[in-house]
Amino acid sequence: MAGFVDRQRAAQLMDRAGIEALVLCAPEAFHYATGASIGPAGLFRRAGAGFVVIPAGHDLPIGVVVADFNAAQLQRVLPDAVVRSHPIWIESATLDASMSGQGLAQRIEAGLGGSGRAPGFSRPATFDLTNSVGELKQILAGFGLERATIGVDLDFVAAADFSSMQALLPACIMVDGSAVLDRLRAIKSQREIDFLQQGIILSEAGLDRLQVDAMAGMRQADLIALYRQGVATAASGLSHPVAMAEYVTLGARAKGADAKAMPGDPLKCDMVCTVGGYASDMSRNFTFGPPSAEQAELHAIAEQAFEDGLASLVPGNTLAHVHQVATGSLARQGLRSYRRGHFGHGVGQSVFSEQWPFIAADSDVVIEAGMVLAFEIPLYIDGLASFNLEDQFLITPGGPVAMNRLPRRLERIG
Repeated sequence: MAGFVDRQRAAQLMDRAGIEALVLCAPEAFHYATGASIGPAGLFRRAGAGFVVIPAGHDLPIGVVVADFNAAQLQRVLPDAVVRSHPIWIESATLDASMSGQGLAQRIEAGLGGSGRAPGFSRPATFDLTNSVGELKQILAGFGLERATIGVDLDFVAAADFSSMQALLPACIMVDGSAVLDRLRAIKSQREIDFLQQGIILSEAGLDRLQVDAMAGMRQADLIALYRQGVATAASGLSHPVAMAEYVTLGARAKGADAKAMPGDPLKCDMVCTVGGYASDMSRNFTFGPPSAEQAELHAIAEQAFEDGLASLVPGNTLAHVHQVATGSLARQGLRSYRRGHFGHGVGQSVFSEQWPFIAADSDVVIEAGMVLAFEIPLYIDGLASFNLEDQFLITPGGPVAMNRLPRRLERIG
C-alpha cells in the first residue's frame, strides 16, 4: 500500500472510539491515506472532491472515491484498493487507435462515444457532492458498512456539506473522526520520518548559505533569497517536490521586506521546508555583527529554557508537563509573567507546519515513541529582538533525538 497509514494502529484507535471506518475528505488526509494526490478537484477545498474509506476490519482493503480525471492513475498507484470515480469539470478523451485513417475530430468523438457514458451525460461546473457521495455509498455497501458508524474528518468538512452527506447516507451514523485521525498521524512511519529529516537537512543548507553570504545593507527579501538558493542547491536531484516558507523578523522592531539590515540588527529565521508534502520546522537566530549585551542575555534565557524543557520531552510525560517545565524555567530566569500558548507542536502533512499535538498547558497527550515534535522557545521582545529557538525531534524509547545539526547558539553574520 502506497499510503502512510498503520492499519493495525488505526483499527485500535477506531475500536477505542467506537467507529467502524474512517471516511476522510481533506486533501492532506487523502494523500496521507493513499500516498497519491486528490487531484485538481481538491483545490476547491470542499468535501466531495474525493473520499478515502479506511475500514477497521483488517480483512477489507481501503476504498477510494476520486475524480474520473485521476482514477486510472490512482488505481495504478493503489492496485489493491477499491476505486470508484465521479465526474468533474475537466473533459478528456482517448484517441481511437483503430480509426487511424479518420480525421482527428472523428477519432476524438469515437473515443468519447466509447467511454461508457450514460445518454445525456454532462459535466458539472466543478464537481457534484451528490455524485461523489453516491460512489462512497457504493463502497460502504460493498464493505458491509452501509449502516456503520463512520468517523469523518469534520475539522475539514463545511457544515453545509456535512448536512448533505448525512442526507445522502441516512443509514450511517456519522461522527467526528478528527481526533482519531490526529492520533493516527501523530506516530510517524519511517517514510514520514525520512521526509521530515530531509526537510531539516535542506533548511539547514539554506541557513548555511544565508550565514555565509548575508551582509549588512541587504534587504530582508535578499536574505530570504539566500536561504532559498541554499535549499534549492541542496535539493537538486531529489525526486520529491520541495517547497519553502519563511517567517523572518529583521530588526529590534520588525522591519518591512524592503528595509535594509543594519549593524546590530537581530534576525530571526523560522524556516519551514516541505518535502513530499511533509513540512519540517526549525528556527535559528543571528545578529549583524556582535550582539548587544541584552540581546545576548535574551538568547541565553531562551537557551536555558530550551535545555530545561527538552529534558522533560521523553516518553511517558504529558505535553502539558513539558509546557510547565519551560514556563517554570523562564520564570526562574525572571520572566515570571511570560505566557506562551504553546512551546511546540507536531509536524507532518498539513496546510500549515504546526499541527496537533501542541506542547500546551492544557494538553493531556502523553509523549510516545515515534512522534516527531518541533520544540521551541520563542521570545519576541519589541525594541530588543524577536528570537525563536526551535529544533525538530524524533521521540525514541530512550528520549528525543534531534534532527538538527546546527548549534543553537546566537550566531553573528554580515
